[in-house]
Amino acid sequence: MKMKALAVMVLMILASGLSAAKERVARYDVTTIEDHARVQQFVYKSNEMLRLDEKERADNELLPQDQIDQMLDSVPKGGVIYTNLLGDIWEMANGTNWTYVIKDDSGKELFRTKGHNYMEPPPAYESYGYRERTRFGVRSYSREVMVAPEKTAFGIPVYVARDRIDIPVPLPDKFTVYIADGINRKRCSYQVTKSPN
Repeated sequence: MKMKALAVMVLMILASGLSAAKERVARYDVTTIEDHARVQQFVYKSNEMLRLDEKERADNELLPQDQIDQMLDSVPKGGVIYTNLLGDIWEMANGTNWTYVIKDDSGKELFRTKGHNYMEPPPAYESYGYRERTRFGVRSYSREVMVAPEKTAFGIPVYVARDRIDIPVPLPDKFTVYIADGINRKRCSYQVTKSPN
C-alpha cells in the first residue's frame, strides 16, 4: 500500500514538473493586419515550442540521448509556420503560387521563400440530374461534374494546400509575416508578438 502511494506521489510530481515546463515556454500572439488573400489558417510555432514537442516525443518513444540530440538540432531556429491556402484551381492553392516574407519592426527583411510544391489531390464529383415527363413515360438525365475536393464553410468547392514553412533564421520577439498570392496579386499579413510572461 505504501509503495502505491509513493508511486502515485512520484507521478504527480513528474506531471506538475512537465506542466510547469510547458508554462515556461513563451507564447506568441498573432494579430491579423490584412486579410485579402485566401489564407484559411495561419499558425506559428516557435523554436522553443517545437523543441519541447520533440523532447516529449523522444521521451515517450524512449529514444537514446544521441538520437534526441539529433532531433533537437534539426528543429528550425526561427520556428515553423503552418498555413491552409485556398484556390478555385490547384495552381492557385499550391504553395508554389505563394510567397512568404518575414520582416522585423523596422521593415528589414529577415526571411523570404516560396511555398512548397504539392501533388494535386484527386477531384471530387458532383452528380446533377433531372426528370422529364413525356407521353411515353419519365426520362431521367444525369451527369457528373468534376469539382474541387473540399468545400468552404459556405459550401463553395475549393482546393486546399496545407503548407509548412521552416524558418532557418532566429526571429525577434516581434515580427510581421506577409503571405502573397502570386496569381491574384493579393496578400495577407500577420503580426507575431511574444507574450510577456
